[in-house]
Amino acid sequence: MMNTTRHIEVCALLRRAESAAQDGVKGDQAAARTALALVADARQRAEDTGPGTCAHPNCSNELHYVGRGRRPLYCSAKCRTDVYHATQMAARALIKAPRNDTA
Repeated sequence: MMNTTRHIEVCALLRRAESAAQDGVKGDQAAARTALALVADARQRAEDTGPGTCAHPNCSNELHYVGRGRRPLYCSAKCRTDVYHATQMAARALIKAPRNDTA
């Protein structure tokens, strides 16, 4: 969820971009480039949700995102593999569990 300060910043950037885009439509190439840069900055600020925390239930480490590709879910390979193994064990337990069909 976007906080109030970030929301205000994004709205201000979009207002400036709208004004520059209107000038760009009239043929001002510099204004068109400015509008594109402002929209990109507004999108980046809107999408930036902060570092977040690891998805491992027993871990509360902060995640670090370098800005390329998908955002990480886990703080380390160990957390990722621990969750994977726990999921696999739970799935095997469900498969092996006897069914109680009394029909």
